[in-house]
Amino acid sequence: MKGSLQEKGGKYYAVFRFKDKQKWINLDIPTTRGNKRKAEQALQAVLSDYENRIVGNSEILFVDFLSDWLNDMKDVIKPSTFETYKITVNKKIIPYFEKKEYVLTDIKPRDITEFLKYLKLYGKNNSSGLSYKSVRNIYGILSVAFNFAYKNDMIVKNPILDCSMPTFEKDIKKEVVIYTPDEVQKLLKVAKDSHSHIYLFLLLALFSGARRGELLALTWNDVDYDNKTLSITKSRTGTYKDVTALITTPKTNASNRVIPLTDNVISELRAEQERQQYDKLLLGNAYVDNHNFIIRNKLGKPYTNLSCINRVVYRLMDKAGLKRCTIHGLRHTVASILDSNGIPIQEISILLGHENIKTTENIYIHRSRTIKRDNILLLDKIYDNH
Repeated sequence: MKGSLQEKGGKYYAVFRFKDKQKWINLDIPTTRGNKRKAEQALQAVLSDYENRIVGNSEILFVDFLSDWLNDMKDVIKPSTFETYKITVNKKIIPYFEKKEYVLTDIKPRDITEFLKYLKLYGKNNSSGLSYKSVRNIYGILSVAFNFAYKNDMIVKNPILDCSMPTFEKDIKKEVVIYTPDEVQKLLKVAKDSHSHIYLFLLLALFSGARRGELLALTWNDVDYDNKTLSITKSRTGTYKDVTALITTPKTNASNRVIPLTDNVISELRAEQERQQYDKLLLGNAYVDNHNFIIRNKLGKPYTNLSCINRVVYRLMDKAGLKRCTIHGLRHTVASILDSNGIPIQEISILLGHENIKTTENIYIHRSRTIKRDNILLLDKIYDNH
């Protein structure tokens, strides 16, 4: 690495190019007579330091860097985002690059391009390819990792900037099942008549439009019986198979919201709270009561397995003779029903905790994070007789 001494403001500066950018480092040595040799020595020390920043990483395997990077990310990003990073890195990225034994500083744009092409063709457990969206998400995580390496002087150039995404045919979007009011009535009736412990989960989902993690994070102190409201201020997160009791903030700022409740929902909440208190007395030490979650199984435990929740919900849908609707699809159902009944998009956005609406609507929503009670009461009428 070459550099030179420059004088500025009565001080010597080390001037050189690093990562395609010109650097001016103040050596804090006055330009008075007799100091030039001292400044030249300081210049060489600076150049050597910057060279070592790259050389010091020339033996780090790319997969080892990824593992270290994950550890660095753990406490600076949301737990749900970290889980996504960890699963993607450990199951998609490391298995591919581990066999190649690439060193971090040797990764070239073509190496990234070849990896993305591999994902397109064989990314799904070597049996078939991934969709454009999935490949793009993996590309995004790689981009964050390489940007971290670049900013921390571990690589001279970010290879992700010059790689190429493979071409994809337009993804065919899966049909999102959305229920009609009649179908909602059928589902809720079957769930209640079956005395299902997931009934309240479905009821709250269809009256609040809340996300699954938000529903699982609800605690009894989120219910205001006097004012008939439900506060959504947190979410539970974890992997797909393991929804740990880890509590985090909701997805967006707009997700912090207060939802009015109907008398019917309030009644069901009171009944569930009484059932939990009765079960605690009946089961004694067998009943788990070391938390305050609203949604729990018959033994008082919070749900820790997403597939278990899905199985129960799908079984009820099958019993009701309905097409299977994902839990997230229930949010679409709520939005669709309200929209078809003339409820303003601003109100629906508040209910669902969305932020992606027009600027004027965002301004309107910012004034109030509570949907009007008259509008939420509409759901009570629509779902009546369940």
